[in-house]
Formats: sequence, structure tokens, C-alpha cells
Amino acid sequence: MSPPCFFGIVNITEDSFSDGGCYLDPSDAIAHARALVAAGAQVIDLGAAASNLDAQPVSAAEEVRRLDPVISALAAAGTRISVDSFLPEVQRFAIARGVAFLNDIQGFPDPSFYPELAAASCRLVVMHAVQGRGRAQRVELAADQVWDRVHNFFVERLAALERGGIARERLILDPGMGFFLSKLARRHSQPRFTLQKRAPITSAPTIPEPSATRSR
Repeated sequence: MSPPCFFGIVNITEDSFSDGGCYLDPSDAIAHARALVAAGAQVIDLGAAASNLDAQPVSAAEEVRRLDPVISALAAAGTRISVDSFLPEVQRFAIARGVAFLNDIQGFPDPSFYPELAAASCRLVVMHAVQGRGRAQRVELAADQVWDRVHNFFVERLAALERGGIARERLILDPGMGFFLSKLARRHSQPRFTLQKRAPITSAPTIPEPSATRSR
């Protein structure tokens, strides 16, 4: 088993759950990222648009504007970087900047973008979200439906990514949590536990709780 890799989260946003508005200034975001690295983070995950229920839309151009100076400073220091975005334009920018990870709450749904992902070297965090596209929504599911949706999503999406030329060893699974699973909180933990127990089905590493998207 590979050793764990610890991600530090920096939300360069106005309206993330836990820290919206704290790190919109690039200097604040850079300082926070450096503090997380000093505390032991091996990768800094940068998100420039919140995905929670009450978040406002952010354009691709604005995401890039927020990310650019922070990526420049962290890359110059040799920090491994992850970019959290579901917009292909932002993912394309991040690939060009040489990030180590792309983190997509929609799980990379667009096959037309797969050739570019296949040509890149970064690893892909493939997240399940009950709403499919866009930010979190309030969707109520029965307990057994939560697991079925998560399991079927990963079986189908990983197969699609592999057909698109993306090697499975580049993929990391994130079942999501909170409203990305179901409206009812008591149903949140079972899919992650079950997916980890059934790892041979997917043959890919899984992000344990808390999710990488916890504070988006």
C-alpha cells in the first residue's frame, strides 16, 4: 500500500464554507499555502470558485486571474500544486502551468477534453457528485441509492476515461460528502466506507474523509 499524501486546501474564493474571503488577496493565499506546507502538507489544492449551495458563479477568466499569481509563487518554491475546477478552460490553464493534480467535482464528464487530459502528466481526482454537473444541489436519495449511484458512477466514468487514453494509475477517486452525496447527512459515510472496502472493483486510490472538497 502506498503511503498517504496530505493535501492542504487554499480557497481563493469569496464564499467557501469555512474560509470564504480569507484568501482572495494573492499574498494571503500564498502565505496560507506556505504555512500549510510548513505544517506538513505535501500538495496544495487551490480552488478559485466555491461549489457550495449558496456560492455565486465564477467565470473561467476570473478563476485563472485568482490562480495565476498563487501558482507562480508556489511553483517557484517547488510546491506540488492541485487545481480544483470543473471548467475545461481552467483545467487547460492548470495543465499548461505544470500542476501535479487536477481535481474536478464533476469527475471529468466531457469526452471531448479527454485527449488533452491523456496528453497531460498530472493525476486526476475524479469526484462523484449527485447533481452531476455544476455546484452542489439538494437531492434526497434513499440510503441504498446513495451507494448504487456512487459505485455505478465510478465504474462507468473510469471506463470512459480509460477509453479516452487516460491510464488508471493516474486516477484518484473522491466519493464526495455532504450535499454531493445526498440531502440527508446520516447517509454520507457509508458510500466512502463501502467504496474503500470494494477497492478491487475500481483499482484506484480513494480519498478518505474528510473530502478534498470539504470546504469548497
